[in-house]
Amino acid sequence: MRRAAFDVAQARAAVKAGGVLSAILRAEKGAFYIELETRESGVAELVTSNGRERRAFRDPGQALKVVRALGVATGRFALEEWDTRAPRAPAWTRPDQSAHMKRRNQLADEAAAFEADVLQAVAEADRPGTPFVPHDEVMAQLDAKLAATARKAARKGRA
Repeated sequence: MRRAAFDVAQARAAVKAGGVLSAILRAEKGAFYIELETRESGVAELVTSNGRERRAFRDPGQALKVVRALGVATGRFALEEWDTRAPRAPAWTRPDQSAHMKRRNQLADEAAAFEADVLQAVAEADRPGTPFVPHDEVMAQLDAKLAATARKAARKGRA
């Protein structure tokens, strides 16, 4: 008979509905697995939401954090198959997530730098004696810069 399998969302719902009695932290070789004792289906395994494979933890502390986050307050350990000399399972790599997080951090750093520049400019503008440039003059300078850039781009295009 096949065991029931819950992903984290299903396990959280089962706990909230009162269908989970306790958790079992089971060790096999160098990995740890969470099993949930249910009222109806016996023991259910915690699985990944994508591949529906048993969710393995390299660190028992991380597994216990998940048990606690699910809302399970009681449980037991099954350590008879734990091999302390077994090689640790390789850590998951997510190059797509890594690139995404690096980009988000870069954007956050740029936003913080821009905010600091704006705050500094506002502080300088509030000082007495700060010279102000009239709007028409600023716009004329901007138009001159844009025209110079357009001429430079046109020369490069002909070369």
